[in-house]
Amino acid sequence: DYRWFLGQASPRHDEAGAIVTWFGTCTDIHDQKQAAEALAERESEFTTLADNVAQLSWMARPDGHIYWYNKRWYDFTGSTPEEMAGWGWEKVHHPDHINEVVSFVRNAWTQGQPWELTFPLKRHDGEYRWFLTRAVPILDEEGQLVRWLGTNTDVTRMRELQEQLQNSYADLEAKVTFRNLELEHEVQNLRKQLA
Repeated sequence: DYRWFLGQASPRHDEAGAIVTWFGTCTDIHDQKQAAEALAERESEFTTLADNVAQLSWMARPDGHIYWYNKRWYDFTGSTPEEMAGWGWEKVHHPDHINEVVSFVRNAWTQGQPWELTFPLKRHDGEYRWFLTRAVPILDEEGQLVRWLGTNTDVTRMRELQEQLQNSYADLEAKVTFRNLELEHEVQNLRKQLA
């Protein structure tokens, strides 16, 4: 079997600057090389997974400073990593909701508990869509918060269907009320005729 080694050499010069000898080392780095390759493979798998889930995903430090978004986030918002660094996500929130959202998440991050909130985010074309955002705290082996993992799920269509359902229910209620009034009127007319 072959193994990875790191060879390093440094020349030793005489007073005139000529090389008189070389000092060299050969260090076995096979285990480190394999560990680095395994880590790179896991990172590649994570990126593939994160970039292909249906949700917009992100990770934040314990204080809420977001340091990573998946590719779907950037595709949806049309933003760049530089624009979104830290609290840059505020730029894609609807101005009517941003204060409430910021207040809520700042409080939630101090609690260290899972949280969820629904609010509109601006798409790259300027249209706002509603998202259900969920975040869970990631703890180390001592139970200390090390990061937040969050997802944003587009619930715009669900909200539209709920609104349609509510409107249909309201229409149905109005029709039933009107029909009951008609029936009551007919019953009163029949009573008058029979009397």
